Amino acid sequence: MFQKAKKNTDIEKVCKVFGDYMEKSPYIDLFWSDKLGYILAQMNAKKGEIVESQVISDAGSLCWIMFHEVAGEVLQRTNKEHALYEADAAERDEIEKTLMPYAEQLPEYRDFYGRLFERP
Repeated sequence: MFQKAKKNTDIEKVCKVFGDYMEKSPYIDLFWSDKLGYILAQMNAKKGEIVESQVISDAGSLCWIMFHEVAGEVLQRTNKEHALYEADAAERDEIEKTLMPYAEQLPEYRDFYGRLFERP
């Protein structure tokens, strides 16, 4: 027997902020499961398959993934094939400009921006 999952207002807030992005992206989607809660699926659109999925248990985790997803898309648009920590000043400026509307709505996660560029 399982306990029915409950919606989380903080996760819902992050979902609302990134809602349009998630809806338009062919690479990411968020689902609700009564058993597990929020499930994030990362997809290969060309193959039509889920590459990775994970249960999202807190808003910070979802926000971090979405910041990373948006930043990675900026690099893809510039046809750059490298890690975020290798981004040059112009790329970082473009990433910051793209993320700013999200960060302004989620000030509690604004420090995530700087962490995007840390070497693992």
